[in-house]
Amino acid sequence: MIPIADLSALELVAALRARQISSVEVTQSSLQRIEAHNPKLCAFLTVCAEPALAQAAEADRQLAGGESDRPLLGVPIAVKDLHETAGVRTTHGLVACAEHIPEADCIVVQRLRDAGAIVVGKTNTPALGLLGESKNRLGPDSVNPWSTDRTSGGSSGGSAAAVAAGLVPWATGSDSAGSITQPAAFCGVYGTKPTHGRIPSWPSANDSRLFADQGPLSVTVADAALMLAVMAGHDARDPVAIRAEPPDFQSAARLGARDAQDSARPLAGLRIGWSHDLGHFPVDGEIRSLAEKAARGMEGMGAIVEEVTPDIEHPFHVYMPIYISNFRFSLGDRLNELRGELFPESLRELEEFSLTSAESYVGCMTRLLRFRAALDDVFARYDLMIMPSTATAPFPCGRPPGRIGGQEVAPGWMTFMPFQIAWNMTGQPTASLPCGVTADGLPVGVLAAGRIGREDTLLRVSAAFEVRQPWAQNLPRVQ
Repeated sequence: MIPIADLSALELVAALRARQISSVEVTQSSLQRIEAHNPKLCAFLTVCAEPALAQAAEADRQLAGGESDRPLLGVPIAVKDLHETAGVRTTHGLVACAEHIPEADCIVVQRLRDAGAIVVGKTNTPALGLLGESKNRLGPDSVNPWSTDRTSGGSSGGSAAAVAAGLVPWATGSDSAGSITQPAAFCGVYGTKPTHGRIPSWPSANDSRLFADQGPLSVTVADAALMLAVMAGHDARDPVAIRAEPPDFQSAARLGARDAQDSARPLAGLRIGWSHDLGHFPVDGEIRSLAEKAARGMEGMGAIVEEVTPDIEHPFHVYMPIYISNFRFSLGDRLNELRGELFPESLRELEEFSLTSAESYVGCMTRLLRFRAALDDVFARYDLMIMPSTATAPFPCGRPPGRIGGQEVAPGWMTFMPFQIAWNMTGQPTASLPCGVTADGLPVGVLAAGRIGREDTLLRVSAAFEVRQPWAQNLPRVQ
């Protein structure tokens, strides 16, 4: 059987085109690994074995006929269960939607399928993506392949766990508050959130228009670049979709890897701002140390790295009232119907942060504009900002820490995954890069944020870092 866990997605693409392996073999390998390990990991809510194998057989026929225009042809992929899939149930993490089978794919899935990818299943996610852990009323929590008593994070925790465990080579995620980069860090894989609107969303609830984006989770930077190339591009159904042509993601990743191999200073000329707390957030000392070591490693690669504390209002004071008000608006009358599916922490947020007047909402939007302007000032001086991806290492399922970095905190996602939120508010592209493991053997990520529209810089730096500090061989490939 093909060792799918040992090959990157790009390696699978090359092997399929060379007819060294078949799509049926690759897809069978993925499905067998899911069957063997998903009962423990709970990374998938739905598995599509029969249609996936039929699509794989068709992919083999096309490959044998010389098909070369579909860049993902024959490669299995997992899809987060917030993404609509035609003919395959899409639960949104809700018991109420346990039998919901959409008639049409969302844009992301349509583009991946058009490129030849084979959907092998839908990955675990919290109800409506509201939590930093992938738990819901449908079944067990998605757990972490590094230590199965620990959370895989959320809300793309099932996707991150599936990639880390080698069940699939890549998976989709979505992110309005760190839902790609936090589980990527917790599971030791690469996750990237592009510039807001780079990958269009449809269908999409109203709460997602301001802050939410789609993106890939993968083992390698090059795999993420290929997936981004397929997913990105304007679509008129999304009113915030970017019309401009996206950068050449794949060339940027190749350039970064090549420079790291050929040059002692592949990041020469780049200016990077490092912040361990963004001025507001407590961080575990070990997490801070590993993230700062990664930032200083970039300095050793030729970048100018300076410590900086942005002059910004506490991000959650601006973000939460806007997001929760939009969320309540998007659900409308369904909120009361779905209350029983939400966990107490989500219900508290819905009550605590809801705005009560149009005037207060406008006031928050004005503060959002000031927040964005303050970070524009930072990026007038720096090409990237670097910080920890999370404030803690993965913790036991259902037990978020009440103490971080020596400070008492309210247990919950706002304290263990606080760093991405600023970049959802500005719309800037980000990536979580695996940067080490704790003394307990748990993965840690460093978060890089780039300028609006400059995913190419982010990918170039990520690829160079990956060459100098490779992470793929550290993944817990379950046997």
